[in-house]
Amino acid sequence: MIKRVHHHMYSLVCFFASCTMRNKKLFFTAFDFYKNIGLKTAACLAGCFFFVGCENDIEEIKRLQQNQITVDEVKQVTSYLSQGGRLKAKLTAPFMLRYYDTVPRVEFPNTLHVDFYNDSMQIESYLDAKKASYYEQQSRVILTDSVVVIRINGDTLKTNELFWEQNLHKLFTNSDVEIRQKTKTIYGKGFESDEQLKNFRIDSITGIILVGASKFAGN
Repeated sequence: MIKRVHHHMYSLVCFFASCTMRNKKLFFTAFDFYKNIGLKTAACLAGCFFFVGCENDIEEIKRLQQNQITVDEVKQVTSYLSQGGRLKAKLTAPFMLRYYDTVPRVEFPNTLHVDFYNDSMQIESYLDAKKASYYEQQSRVILTDSVVVIRINGDTLKTNELFWEQNLHKLFTNSDVEIRQKTKTIYGKGFESDEQLKNFRIDSITGIILVGASKFAGN
C-alpha cells in the first residue's frame, strides 16, 4: 500500500492574515497621518507600508514552497536485486519512506532484512538492521543500529554501522566490529567483505578471544 503525503509549510490565506496583523501598527500610523496631509496621500503611504512589510514574507513563502517535500509511504515491502538474470538479494521491511527531494532516498525506519543468494540461487548469508537508508543514485545502502550479518556456516558480523555497495556487492565499515566464528571471536575497527562473508578483512584487530580461553590473544 502506497500513501503519498505532500508537506506544505504555509497557505496564502495564512500569509495574508500574518501580513495584515504584522503591519497593523504601520497602517494605523499612516491613517493618523492622513488627518494632516489628506486622504489620498495617507492611503498611498499606508499601501507602501503594507507591501514593504510583507516583502520578506513573500520571499519566505516562495522559498518554502520550493523546498516542499513529497513522501511515499509503503507498507510490507519486498524488493529483489538481480544481476545477469540471477537473483542476488531479497529485501523485506515492514515500512518504507521514499523521499522526492534534492537527494532522492528511501528510508527504512522500522527494521530491514536482506537475504543474499549464491550462484546456485541458495541463501548464502543474511543481514538484519534496525534502520537503513538507500541512496538510489549511488546504489548504496547505509545500515545503522544493531547491524548483524550471518553466513550459513555460522560466521557472524556485528557492528553499529555498515555500508552496502550494491553495484560492487561489497560490505564495509569504518566502525568497531565483532566477528564470531566457531573457534574464536575477533574484535577490530574497520571492515570489508563480500556480501556472503566468504572473504573479509579487518583494518585493525584489537583483540581475539579463543573459544574456551579466558584471555585475549593477538594485539
